Amino acid sequence: MPRNRFPIAPIVSMASCLSLLLFVVNLGLAGSANAQTDSKKEEKKKKKEPFKIEQLTQAMGLFSLGDVSPDRQSILLLAQRPGEAPNLYVMKISDHSIRPPLTSFKLGVADAQWSPDGLSVALAAFSEATSFPEIFTLDLRSGKQRRLTSNSFSDKEAVYTPDGKRLLYTSDESPLPDAAFGTLHIATVSVSGGKPEAFTEDDVSSMHPGISSDGKSVLLVKVDERTGRHSLFQYGFDGKEQRDLTERKFARIHRYFNAPDGSIVLWAQEEPEQQDGVYILDPKSREVRSLPDPDLAKRNPTISPDGKRIAFISPTDFGPQLFVYDSTSGEIKQLTTKPGSTHSPVFVSNNEILFGSNREKGAHEIFVVDLNQSVSDEKKK
Repeated sequence: MPRNRFPIAPIVSMASCLSLLLFVVNLGLAGSANAQTDSKKEEKKKKKEPFKIEQLTQAMGLFSLGDVSPDRQSILLLAQRPGEAPNLYVMKISDHSIRPPLTSFKLGVADAQWSPDGLSVALAAFSEATSFPEIFTLDLRSGKQRRLTSNSFSDKEAVYTPDGKRLLYTSDESPLPDAAFGTLHIATVSVSGGKPEAFTEDDVSSMHPGISSDGKSVLLVKVDERTGRHSLFQYGFDGKEQRDLTERKFARIHRYFNAPDGSIVLWAQEEPEQQDGVYILDPKSREVRSLPDPDLAKRNPTISPDGKRIAFISPTDFGPQLFVYDSTSGEIKQLTTKPGSTHSPVFVSNNEILFGSNREKGAHEIFVVDLNQSVSDEKKK
């Protein structure tokens, strides 16, 4: 009798299945490898930054960057040592040297603003005796502090009048009888001390005091009692309303800045559910226009001294990043892409922007980006 043999067909079939399985596995591995390669390429592409960025501080614990001094030689900043609240520092722009902390408030400071002559600073601070912020001034030459308000209310956002003799500030101590606690108003106090006075006495909230670019009027934000919408108003120094500059265009006005050409740059929202945007207001015509690319959220704007550029922060998949709008070209360019939290940008010259970030995966530090030094030019050197 012939010996029993395994059928040939099943053997061929098993071999084919094995080959097919190996092919699929290899295809999957190749696809995974290609995907990883593409992912790395995409990540590398996203990390590429167009201009030179330099880290200026080490273990700074930066909280936020503030305003540049009137002579454009120094910049205010808030930083916090480990386990401590933010206090005030001054950095020299030319060599990036930083003086020791100018304040040592246990609960920290906020809203630091230069005097017109650059010799003193107004700020809101928490004294050890109260849990409410009060208004102080600090003489930068002597280091002497003067407390100007003392109450059980929240006083903040102090700004100097053009002559440097008084401060305007936001307070929730209402001048109106029987007003609800927390109703905000603008108050004023002499820098030499004395009793604070009400600047606005409207039956609606007012906040964010500022000075017009020509120094002849006061700017402030009022809140519509019925709708809650914000409007930017112009007032005389006598406390009397002059003009509503934006009417009911904005649901929220977070901050505003004077531009060199007399226009006003606003960080605002048109509707509560909309993302933040940056807008340019012509105070004379009251015309408002937004920056390009409405789908890109825009926060914390800063203006170059010549008014041609506006830098701002926008959220991305890699954290909040720095962008710049160039009015000459009408284009917006992303300046930082490295993962991290970028914040509080400030133009210190027409081409240099200081900003805070933890992009090096440590404490928040101060960085500078130079718009005159592209990465490609740097590599050529």
